[in-house]
Amino acid sequence: MPFLETIEGAMTKDLLIRDEDVQVLHGFDTIEHAQAYLSSPLFQNDVFVSLKPLWSSEPEVRIYTVA
Repeated sequence: MPFLETIEGAMTKDLLIRDEDVQVLHGFDTIEHAQAYLSSPLFQNDVFVSLKPLWSSEPEVRIYTVA
């Protein structure tokens, strides 16, 4: 799995399938690593581009933290 093996700080990758949408949930060790992933070549040139034909609207990309 390229994400877990090559992206700094990557810890988990899960798929949440709901009736209204599908969400890809990525876990990171820090907010900075999560933000860096969004501008990485893997995200920009592979993930984002590969999924674009499946979108019915622009995706929402959010970063959450838990305490």
